[in-house]
Amino acid sequence: MTEPSSASSPASPELQARLTLAHKLADAARTVSLGLFRQHGKTDNKLGDKGFDPVTQADRDAEMVMRDTLEKEAPEDAINGEEFGVKDGTSGWTWYLDPIDGTRAFISGLPSWTSLIGCVYDGDPKIGIIDQPWLDERYVGWTDGAESHIRGEISPLKVDPEEKL
Repeated sequence: MTEPSSASSPASPELQARLTLAHKLADAARTVSLGLFRQHGKTDNKLGDKGFDPVTQADRDAEMVMRDTLEKEAPEDAINGEEFGVKDGTSGWTWYLDPIDGTRAFISGLPSWTSLIGCVYDGDPKIGIIDQPWLDERYVGWTDGAESHIRGEISPLKVDPEEKL
C-alpha cells in the first residue's frame, strides 16, 4: 500500500506523520492476516459456554505486529486493542486496533473481513482506516479528508454536493 496522495494529505505535519504510521500498521496487519487466511489454525472461543466469539492466531499475531510497530515508532502513545487490551500512554494519542473485524468470515474463508485502525487525540477522532486485504482495498479518513486505495489506485473520497434525495 502507499501513503496518502499529496493532493489530499492533512495540513498538519503531526497528523500527516500519524497517518503515515497508520498505513504502516495496516500494512503490517495485512501481511500477517493474508498469510494466515484460509489456514488460520486453531480457533479459540472468547465467550466459552456463553456464546461464540472466535479469535484466531491471525487476530493475535496481527495485533501484536501493530503493537510492536507502535512501540518502536510512537512509544508514548496509548493503545486499545481488541486482543490485548489497553496500554496507557502519555502523548495524548490513542490507537484503537481491531486486527480482524469479521473473524467468523475469516475462519469461514469468506473475504468479508477487515482490519480496523483508529487514532484519536485527547478523545477527538483524527484517523480511521478500514483495510480489506483480500480485495486489496483500503479506505482512509482523517479530520479534513478521505481517500480510497483500491488495487494501487488512490482516489479522493468526498460527500456528493447534491442535497436533494
